[in-house]
Amino acid sequence: MAVSGRRRFDDDKVVRYETTEKDFEVEVSRTLNKWCVTVYQLPDRAILVQDFFPERWKALARAQDFIRLLNQRKKKEEEGLAASEDDY
Repeated sequence: MAVSGRRRFDDDKVVRYETTEKDFEVEVSRTLNKWCVTVYQLPDRAILVQDFFPERWKALARAQDFIRLLNQRKKKEEEGLAASEDDY
């Protein structure tokens, strides 16, 4: 199978994911020769974490991992509150 040297037009697009509570945003962007995954705390977009990957698919997978973890954090907080209310 022949592979052309051209990239797909969407390979350089910035990809953004938001948590369900809209309090964090994860962005995947191309920086120099690497893919950068950045976690921002909203609303002021303060950078919490940055990680770099040589391949786009690895960066996208890590971004989705971050979103999943951030969304689970909120669920665990709610479960903890529900458990403490049941103690009464």
